[in-house]
Amino acid sequence: MPVRPSHLAAFVAAVLILNVPRSVLADTAMVAATVDSSASASSPTPGPVGTTPSGGPVGTAPAVIPSTALATAQAGYQAAWAQRHAGEFDAAVRSAEQAMAVIDDALTPDVDATTRRSLVDLRSQLSGLRDAARKEAQSQSSAVASGNEADDKVLNTPAAEEITPQFNADVYRYIEYFTGAGRSVFERWLKRSGRYMDLFRGVLQKEGLPPDLVHLVFVESGFNVNARSMSAAVGPWQFLGGTARVFGLTVNKWVDERKDPEKSTVAAARYLKHLYSIFGDWPLALASYNAGEGTVLRAIKTQGTTNYWDLRLPAQTEDYVPQFMAVLAIAHDPGKYGFDSVALDDPMEFDQIAFKGAVDLHVVAKLAGCTYDELRELNPAVLRSAATGREGVTTLRVPPGKGPVLLQKMQEGAPLPSVNLTLSHRVRSHETISSIASQYGVSARQLALANGIGRKRPLRRGMVLTVPASLASPHPQLVDASDPRASTAYVPARTLRPLAQLNGTSSADGRQNVVVHRGQTLASIAADHGCTVDDLKRWNHLTASTVRRGTRLKVRTGDSVAEQPAALDSASAAQLAGLKLRPARHHGHHRGGRGGSGRRMTAAPGGSIVVRSGESLDTIARRHGVSVVQLKRENGIAGSGIRAGQRLRIPNS
Repeated sequence: MPVRPSHLAAFVAAVLILNVPRSVLADTAMVAATVDSSASASSPTPGPVGTTPSGGPVGTAPAVIPSTALATAQAGYQAAWAQRHAGEFDAAVRSAEQAMAVIDDALTPDVDATTRRSLVDLRSQLSGLRDAARKEAQSQSSAVASGNEADDKVLNTPAAEEITPQFNADVYRYIEYFTGAGRSVFERWLKRSGRYMDLFRGVLQKEGLPPDLVHLVFVESGFNVNARSMSAAVGPWQFLGGTARVFGLTVNKWVDERKDPEKSTVAAARYLKHLYSIFGDWPLALASYNAGEGTVLRAIKTQGTTNYWDLRLPAQTEDYVPQFMAVLAIAHDPGKYGFDSVALDDPMEFDQIAFKGAVDLHVVAKLAGCTYDELRELNPAVLRSAATGREGVTTLRVPPGKGPVLLQKMQEGAPLPSVNLTLSHRVRSHETISSIASQYGVSARQLALANGIGRKRPLRRGMVLTVPASLASPHPQLVDASDPRASTAYVPARTLRPLAQLNGTSSADGRQNVVVHRGQTLASIAADHGCTVDDLKRWNHLTASTVRRGTRLKVRTGDSVAEQPAALDSASAAQLAGLKLRPARHHGHHRGGRGGSGRRMTAAPGGSIVVRSGESLDTIARRHGVSVVQLKRENGIAGSGIRAGQRLRIPNS
């Protein structure tokens, strides 16, 4: 049977509509013209039923030119690929099926082995692409059938913000800081957020979380994907290596997915979802993101309240949620605070393509027609000039429009050389050869053989293994579009059992923190805030009537003074009574530092900081916009020496 001209015409129309590269248009048009002319020459008039167009009996039709069919099907694949990414799922299904029909027509018994293999491989890719587009089309149809279609009103309605800002004196102090002394820093963060804001929001919504949580990245890293804290927390969401691996991120010498804008957001969303399943309250969940759920659960268990604002927690955690609430308030009304004129960076745009095996970014850049630097910028998780992914699948972002170009060259046989990604891995407690091999996507038996591990030489903690990652796939090949690992946002799911399930009731009304100054007593502080010494001792779980300078105290004002723990708090405390919580070796998903980011985050005026190694009064004063004299007077310092670990109060400038 000859190639059906109707299939070719559909491809040409699809490619023209979708604006694919001119080289593809030219090739497709040439193929269509060639086959159409040959078809018209061989079939001047329709034949009777049971005959070919040339009048011969069925089964004696001239064989199709295999190379022509392959080129036509490749053009159809690109059209379907572009249609799927444009959201035209039904059109993608039709284009893929038409391309598959062309291949089926061309797979006659006399096709040579090489061409047959190319046709069969392409048909497999088309089948996966069609199935993926069909599934997305069904999901779209289901949404419309259930009355959840996106009409004009939906398309023009601002996104629902599901986290309501809570205000108290601590929150207002940070609002004043971000709009005053820290304005230049916040403007820099805001400008940088333009590149990632929509991407992060989309991931959070897909994971079923309030998109408002995106503003946590201001507090964590200021939208710096390369941020690294002094405690080795990395990326926009500031993950430590151990926590990152728990939530499915790969961290090794070649790839650090904590820096990946999509994957790290997926992991952060799942961690936040896990925390919310424990506390049922966003202030408590956010505090746990900073300090760890064990720290917050222990505080609830011993202090008998599920109101975050009443809990005594590590100082950086007590500042963490007020910072988030201040950022949230500014983000909800940037014009009110004078940030509506900040020019945001352009949003991140890209195509994505997945390979089986490790790839060299220089080679990929050359094939895609872009620069190596562009690839590095779009793929910050790649630490060196080559990349390898989980389970031997490497997914890369390429500049928009370069995906079809790279895809075409790969389908035309452009080779990608194998990459020898030899790694070193230090064995940790409880690891096995199988778990290490799974982490790097290599064979456990080959890994053991390469390192001489066997019955006579078992695996031991502290061993340094050589991991020849190239064992996974010696030559990179394209991954089927239907494979979930082909997405740049793919992170394997993890199932974690919540330690408890509470129903938190955080309210900031009338609550604030105060720091004891020189000469102040509990009595004078109580008098200043309209409460009693017994109230202060009860709120802060104090047994003595004296308090040291620099101590942070919980203080209530107004109607909150007389509030008692709710019955719900008693039920939560009872639930935690039998729960054994191990002492935390570090705080949360990142250790120490306020906000956990690589930068040394400034404290709001009236707040306090902990001196870090290498800091001086001069550097701290300049960072917070105050003078050394003010800083020394506020903290009662006579000389110029300070020590690491010392807490300093920041004066109002």
